[in-house]
Amino acid sequence: MEYTEKFKAKVRQLRGEMNWAQEDLARELDVSLSAVQRWGGKGAKPARHSRRVLQILFQKVGIGDE
Repeated sequence: MEYTEKFKAKVRQLRGEMNWAQEDLARELDVSLSAVQRWGGKGAKPARHSRRVLQILFQKVGIGDE
C-alpha cells in the first residue's frame, strides 16, 4: 500500500476510533474542513504541524505504522 493510501486509511481509522466527523478532526488540528477533505480525496499531504498532531493522535488511540 502506497503512503497516501496508508495515510488515508489511518486518518479514517483515527476518526472512527475517536468517533469524529471530518469537521471534528479539522477543529482538533486547527485547519479548514476543506484541508481535511483534500487529504482524503486528492491525496494532498497535511502541513508539518498537522502531521505532528496527527502522529500524536495516532499514538493516543494506538494506530501504529504497520
